[in-house]
Amino acid sequence: MEAPVSRKLALSRINHWLGDGWQMFRRIQTASMVYAGMFALIGVFLLAGVVALDLAPMAFPLAGGFMLVGPAILVGFFNAAKIQASGRNARLADFFAGFRQSPPAQWVLAVVCMFLFLIWLTDAAIVYSLYFGTVPVLSALEFFSVFGKGGRWLSFLLFSSVTGALLAFMIFAISAFSVPLIHDRRIELAKAVSASVRAVFRNFGLMIAWGVILTVGVAGSILLLMPLFVVALPVLAFASERAYREIFA
Repeated sequence: MEAPVSRKLALSRINHWLGDGWQMFRRIQTASMVYAGMFALIGVFLLAGVVALDLAPMAFPLAGGFMLVGPAILVGFFNAAKIQASGRNARLADFFAGFRQSPPAQWVLAVVCMFLFLIWLTDAAIVYSLYFGTVPVLSALEFFSVFGKGGRWLSFLLFSSVTGALLAFMIFAISAFSVPLIHDRRIELAKAVSASVRAVFRNFGLMIAWGVILTVGVAGSILLLMPLFVVALPVLAFASERAYREIFA
């Protein structure tokens, strides 16, 4: 199958994507929250681990790194949205069916995302050691007591964010549309990645804005209010599915 051609859209389409994402979430709310809740539990476990080890600043790159592996779990939401759009009410089993029905190319892409996530954490850990050393020096209580007052933690956050920005954009360009293209149209991995990168650069301003919204919505909910994650993730996932449908009409 030939690689599909993307369309150029206006920045205002983001409002429509979010609106459609919210409406889809409301139609299959319970199943969406249960599915997202499983990943929320994993996030709680990881965040509790870094806090218990007195590595609280690492919570930021850990939360931001979720955006690198996030595309691998979107197939569940995409499959549920596809079934719902066909006229049948999607169930929790339909989320997992998205994985069972995934072609090999999609699993390869998931492995690549996980590999880049490990690179992200390794780089963040190296930067952390440069700022704080190898001995835990910043407990969770100390971390929140200095939050907003600057200091080493803020410098660490800014530096790690800058160094990770290029990696984050690379995986975003690669996976933004390749995941649904592979899952929905069963095209080859190389063609899907190529089409995704072209679509991102063709809608550069739009996709940068969308990437910021995704990062703030998902990483923000992880860091500030984890229960909100089970709403933010499904809404943004369904909105991403709508974005894919519009850009690849």
